[in-house]
Amino acid sequence: MKLKTKTAWTGAAFALPALIGIFLFYLIPYCISLYYGFTLQNEYVGFTNFAALFHSNTFWLGMKNTAIFSLIAIPLAVVIPLLISLFLSTFDKHTSFFSSLFLSPLIVPIASVIYVWQIFFADYGVINSLLQKLGLDPVAFFKGPWAMALVIIIFVWKNCAYNIILFSAGLRKIPKEVKEPARLDGANSFQVLTKIVLPLLRPTTFFIFLLTVISSFKIFREVYLLYGKYPDEHVYMIQHFMNNNFYNLNYPRLSAASIVLSVAVIAVMLVFFMAERRSSV
Repeated sequence: MKLKTKTAWTGAAFALPALIGIFLFYLIPYCISLYYGFTLQNEYVGFTNFAALFHSNTFWLGMKNTAIFSLIAIPLAVVIPLLISLFLSTFDKHTSFFSSLFLSPLIVPIASVIYVWQIFFADYGVINSLLQKLGLDPVAFFKGPWAMALVIIIFVWKNCAYNIILFSAGLRKIPKEVKEPARLDGANSFQVLTKIVLPLLRPTTFFIFLLTVISSFKIFREVYLLYGKYPDEHVYMIQHFMNNNFYNLNYPRLSAASIVLSVAVIAVMLVFFMAERRSSV
């Protein structure tokens, strides 16, 4: 019992700094947001701020664009690294070399990345200059549907490397002794992939999916650097709505939007956790 108690106290001592950080920088600010979300000029107003929020067209525009981005970018950021990892796993050698090639988005500073993308995709950038030389019309990459497509490409390109590393690690943990009996029984490569590899890779896939969902809410930094404070309506995210309300000192509206977004994210996470638990039973 003394050893268990000592181990428990040691673990608690190591976890204490992280718990203090969570308490100071997450729980307390969230409680303050709850206070502002239900008050107006220090008076309790119930759900008035939320009612006003749901009547805001800019709020629904941000929610719609965020949902569109998430529904397209997150599956691509999971499926593409999975396919690349499966391709790399066919090589017995040089796998680490090819994997390292995808690490460049993690090494290059984001400001430099945005600057390069602006050079290539600006109205008078490299790509439009090439299109004009070929006799084609220039493309407005920073306006209309192309703006959202550009954000999705940046997100997938940026998160591809880390997901490839995780998928490759998960594939290496699958022993060859599991695959070889299936091949001896006449199973082809597709059957081995769908019946053995992907089911055994399910925990890794679920973990990568959660990390990608979390990363999707950090895309505001790239969008802000690329398009500014008031971007095209196709890339106006919910984070723009909250950021602009912060600059306008509209804390009740900002807090109400953050509460709604957090509840939506928690609900989505619970749904996926329940689906993962049911599928693993």
